[in-house]
Amino acid sequence: RAEGVARRRAPVLRTGARPGWGSASPEEGEPCTTMDRRSGRLAALLGALLIACADCVYETEQEVVVSMNKVWPFANPTETYRYYDFPFCQPSVVMPHFMTLGQVLRGDRLVNSLYKMHFKRKVPRTVVCNRNISEKDLQLFKAAIDANYMFELFVGELPIDRPFGVKSSMDVQGGSDTHERYFLVNYLDFIIGYNDGEVVSANVTRDLNLEHLVDITEWKEGMTIQFSYSVQFAHLPHIPPSQALELQLKSTMPHGHQNMDIHWLAIINSFVLMLLILSLFLLIIIRVVRSDLSRYLQIPDEELNAVEEETGWKLLHADVFRAPKHRLFFCSAVGAGAQLFSMVVMIVLVGCIGVFYQRGAVASAGVVSYMVTAAVGGYGSAHLYQKLGGEKWAWNIFVTALMFVGPGFVIWSFLNTVAIFYGSTAAFPFPTILLIFAMWACVTFPLTVLGGIVGRHRAMKQGQNESPFPCKTNKLAREIPACRWYQSPITQMFATGFLPFSAIYIELHYIFNSVWGPRIYSLYGILLLAFSMLLLVAGTVTVLFTYFHLNAEDHRWWWRSFGSGIAVATFFYAYCIYFFLQTGMTGFLQCAFFFLYSLLVAHGLALMLGSVSFYATYLFVNYIYSRIKAE
Repeated sequence: RAEGVARRRAPVLRTGARPGWGSASPEEGEPCTTMDRRSGRLAALLGALLIACADCVYETEQEVVVSMNKVWPFANPTETYRYYDFPFCQPSVVMPHFMTLGQVLRGDRLVNSLYKMHFKRKVPRTVVCNRNISEKDLQLFKAAIDANYMFELFVGELPIDRPFGVKSSMDVQGGSDTHERYFLVNYLDFIIGYNDGEVVSANVTRDLNLEHLVDITEWKEGMTIQFSYSVQFAHLPHIPPSQALELQLKSTMPHGHQNMDIHWLAIINSFVLMLLILSLFLLIIIRVVRSDLSRYLQIPDEELNAVEEETGWKLLHADVFRAPKHRLFFCSAVGAGAQLFSMVVMIVLVGCIGVFYQRGAVASAGVVSYMVTAAVGGYGSAHLYQKLGGEKWAWNIFVTALMFVGPGFVIWSFLNTVAIFYGSTAAFPFPTILLIFAMWACVTFPLTVLGGIVGRHRAMKQGQNESPFPCKTNKLAREIPACRWYQSPITQMFATGFLPFSAIYIELHYIFNSVWGPRIYSLYGILLLAFSMLLLVAGTVTVLFTYFHLNAEDHRWWWRSFGSGIAVATFFYAYCIYFFLQTGMTGFLQCAFFFLYSLLVAHGLALMLGSVSFYATYLFVNYIYSRIKAE
């Protein structure tokens, strides 16, 4: 009995540099002429206009555009290739369709197809071409079915994912061996739903049977495969056009939303646990700090010098605001983290208002948000750097602009080279590379410089009127006594990493299934709760351990407070490894994309949470030392 490819976990098809791919001849096997190819480039503009009309109201007999997109192994969602890289029937001229920046970044490559469709016109089973299949083409199809390859097409704006084919195993009579038979989907039965003149539903051969398949188990001389399609229209008044894309995507998600109850229960459990931890830490901090401050502030001025010498955080008033080592890089990291924090907040809030159901919408929103928040990073970095007495402010702004983009460029360059070698659509086209570089050079970097200049001048103006910190700093640093085991950096890294990570690890499962799988993430309200808990717990735990270190007469709190974000990022990357082991991802391309892009996300998470933890600690330290009576 044939089993659906989407339910299997077979080894991935190793394509290498895909020699011979794209050899599928045009319709009826006639080669394309040079003039056809040139006219195809001009006609691409018409294709862009056609695909842009997907949201318009159709009139009867108006053409509905069907676009072929990409193919990929089910277990390797990043290893994407063009649809016509496989020996399917293709038009005499392949025309690219309009795509957003986010679609290009996620590997979409929309092109025209042979499937002609007109609004409300029923099309009986019609042959689009008879494709001559070589033995090499047949082996390519069989390897793709073994690897559970899927293909994606668009009817208007509605995406449809389907498997290449199925494989069945039959017991050989009189023996223990099994005989495997391969079936390729060669008949697409379109069922299109419409309402108010718009396409609101699209389905293609959901239940496979023998009429949709052709046996490709054995190759024969002169073998041909007939590809055909049919179209039926159905009136669906219960589907409003505004919800068509959302319902279409939810209907194609594997397992749907069957585990929503478990999801909510896990989120509530994590939320309550984090509230208990947060309340406990706040109680300890408030009681201890208020007790110290009240005892200290009750001492009259004339008795201040006569009392017995105090111990603890109050002795560090002349060292606590001493500039940290490598302050240029420290301030740049804090500024870059503030920019990433602003970007994430914008994406999550926009997701709460309207979910990103459009393909590539999250990537587009991320690029735009990162560009417009560059001024935040420049301002925060330069403002802090000026307070700490830094002089190389130009280098500070430049390093801030490259703090996240620099490692990202190195990782992307390697992965893009790998994708080009494999012939994958995960490789960015050259015009897209130029566009991204132009956006960074013309928008992101100038905004970073502008924010840096404003932040520096604001800090200079504040420094003229008052001291940047509550206490003056001595020229000689105070000797730091030996610390106990619970005050060591290792203990702090573990606690400040594990506790905040426990607030988001449940939600990470759903986010990873969306990023590295076919699902569309839509629970941005829950993500906002988890993100808020992450920030609160990370800031609170960092402040608590900073107080412990100050009580131990250790004034080196700058980098330690920022290191809390690095600790959370370390746990995050460990979870990435655990998630990878639970999937069926194989092959160098997919593994490289997963681990290196996860490393880049961990780097961004370290910057963002490090910045948040630092600012929380800075406000706490500035508060307690602004209220002590010290000269």
